[in-house]
Amino acid sequence: MDLKKLQPPIEGQLSRLGFELVLLESARDGRDDLLRLYVDHSDHAEPVTLDDCAALNGDLTAWMDVEFPDLRETCGIEISSPGLERPLATQEHFQRFIARLCKVQTRLPIDGQKRFKGWIVAVKDTSVTLEENGYLKQIPFDLIQKARLAPFDEDGTPKPKHAAHAANETAGAEKSASREA
Repeated sequence: MDLKKLQPPIEGQLSRLGFELVLLESARDGRDDLLRLYVDHSDHAEPVTLDDCAALNGDLTAWMDVEFPDLRETCGIEISSPGLERPLATQEHFQRFIARLCKVQTRLPIDGQKRFKGWIVAVKDTSVTLEENGYLKQIPFDLIQKARLAPFDEDGTPKPKHAAHAANETAGAEKSASREA
């Protein structure tokens, strides 16, 4: 299953339905292959519900049967909200969640380290800067294998010391539903 080939048409179809694709991944469930789609409302105004996922499943399945007729013979389709520990897959995702804690895993070590947990303090064209234990660490986007928000660790993690975080936090960085409640 070629995700790079599938992603653009799936993004287009989701956009027509009022959603955006947060992350597309392939997975295994026992012996079955899965195509897993994490989706969000295009306007980010409300969380994705189970009813949204069920409706999207019907709409996308019918569309995929026409556009990719052999796909459902080889894999199942799973549609999910991004959840509180939402994947961060694009530069825009990191920008949207500046001042939030995240976990990042890289394909190759950076200064001997492949796993990071830090506050997002800056986003540039080619990298994200995290503050981890008081140190700034710049991680190139092309080395990121997996990244997710870490909302359940925010209260227990020392707040960042660098001024970039304070400026971004007061600029209205988005908070998770659990932090708003």
